[in-house]
Amino acid sequence: MRSNSMTSGKPRLAYIGVGLMGGPMAARLAGLGYKLRVFDADAGRQAAAMASGAVGAASPKDCVEDADLVLLNLPSQAAVETVVFGQAGLSDALLSPQIVVDFSTVSPDFCRSIGWRVQAATGCEWIDAPVSGGPSAAGEGNLTIMAGGSDWAIARIRSLIQDVGRQFTHVGQTGMGSVAKMIAQLVVGTNYAVLAEAVRLAEAAGMDAALLPECVKYGHADGVLMQQLYPRIAAHDFAPRAYARQLLKDLDMVQELARSSGTATPMSGQAAQLFRLLITAGHGDIDGTGIYRLYEGAPSHLTAIGESARAQ
Repeated sequence: MRSNSMTSGKPRLAYIGVGLMGGPMAARLAGLGYKLRVFDADAGRQAAAMASGAVGAASPKDCVEDADLVLLNLPSQAAVETVVFGQAGLSDALLSPQIVVDFSTVSPDFCRSIGWRVQAATGCEWIDAPVSGGPSAAGEGNLTIMAGGSDWAIARIRSLIQDVGRQFTHVGQTGMGSVAKMIAQLVVGTNYAVLAEAVRLAEAAGMDAALLPECVKYGHADGVLMQQLYPRIAAHDFAPRAYARQLLKDLDMVQELARSSGTATPMSGQAAQLFRLLITAGHGDIDGTGIYRLYEGAPSHLTAIGESARAQ
């Protein structure tokens, strides 16, 4: 059992995965005075985090030494598996009462499985805490966080959460934070496609597409995505705040959850098909706003979908 500093001050942190989301969050935590060790498979990203005040580590195993909380922010389930159970992974070094807090977006079943395996192997608890808000929110401490874990573990991370998020909900036991994130991504993913369609229709009809958020302000079509996401699509700004390939990964996990629960989700299924077309066309590393590119030039495969809908 490791001693911990959480009763006397800020918890000591290990942060693994300091990329698009993890990098800004790690920089914020270092700036707030947290003692922070970081590891990333990309040496450039790790160096950037170190330049912000963190201490670098040689491996995930090395990173967790003396940490109270172990934070993960990784791009895929495979990456989480490797960091935890791969060579020089977390499972070689974790000891109770350390807690793992996974900010990654993974499926609920995977989350429950790896959380159980970590607890069985090390005695450490696992919290799934997927986030929403993008890199700027991560750097400003304005993330929306939905978490699954025991009451005891959640109580131990609340002071940290106050420094990285403006909205925090304890949804239930381990895995339920990921359920909430899947449902949130259903809403977000389908709206990316809908808003791109709205921009293209406005342009084709001769309207200044950029005026739509003003037109619908305070009406039923208004909302955060209309005011923040739509203008980027209208400006053809596809610089990545989140990669299109990551959104497809999330939509595929939504479909997995739908199948396992026996639930029909045709709208998110259609959105997943559209993002798959985008990635197949070689646009996986642009922002999800780039779904607009599928609508340019009235491509025949999308025109056929629209004609089919009008025939119903």
